[in-house]
Amino acid sequence: MAGSIFFDHLAVGVETWQDAYPRFAVELGGAWSHGGDAGGYAPYQLIYGHGMRLEFIAPTGGPGGFMRRFLDRNGPGPHHLTFKVPSLDDALDRLEAEGISTLGGRNEAYWREAFLHPKQAGMGTLIQLAESREWELGGGFSSPPPPDFPEPATEPLDIAWIGLTVASLDTATMLFVDHLAGSIAAKGPGWRLLSWGVGHNLLVRQEDAAPGGRPLWAAPGLGVGHVVFGPPELVPDDLSDGGVPAVPMPHHPPTSLTVLRVGPDSGGGRAGE
Repeated sequence: MAGSIFFDHLAVGVETWQDAYPRFAVELGGAWSHGGDAGGYAPYQLIYGHGMRLEFIAPTGGPGGFMRRFLDRNGPGPHHLTFKVPSLDDALDRLEAEGISTLGGRNEAYWREAFLHPKQAGMGTLIQLAESREWELGGGFSSPPPPDFPEPATEPLDIAWIGLTVASLDTATMLFVDHLAGSIAAKGPGWRLLSWGVGHNLLVRQEDAAPGGRPLWAAPGLGVGHVVFGPPELVPDDLSDGGVPAVPMPHHPPTSLTVLRVGPDSGGGRAGE
């Protein structure tokens, strides 16, 4: 999306690509987008309703790669949240003025990236800013699925939101609203539901708040705590009031990503809409 800031995907570290297939491709209907070995790590992306994506990254090569180090230190789980920006340099200049420095990343013809310093940002999960010129490739990156990619059991489901616990709601609002163009779709004491368009939502809370109810926030500490698959217009009060049940899927050690589903099929939007 040239010329706009956009919440694009959540990336999750896994030991192998196949670890995520049964849940995220088959049960939740993730449609293959693209993937491949990038030298030391191998990412691939699945597309859900309204074009929201989840990325899964496996290590390749020897013990020195960043994903191998991440998995050895933390085990499988959320690695970063990606926001696409029209100018990486402009975005970094604005954030450095706020006292948030960055870590390096790739600098290629069609993709430039940087990661916000995790301690200064206080988000628990890395935040990646990426300047992408993939639209010049005629609509974006693509590659054929691997031969063992399974047949989904359903159409791609919608993601209602990704839940994120932060150290400071004020800092999160400064970052996501003031500098990354998110809009506040709903709010309450200690939390904000932020949106970058239909199906691209981030529920941000401080640790003393529990939007949607305490069961959503069982994961300890800062960072991405859960993903809710359900109608994209869902708001936390729908769950807190007891009118709509959020059903947790069984714990999934290969990804260690907490997933809850709302509604009979939590779907509606097709991939790429």
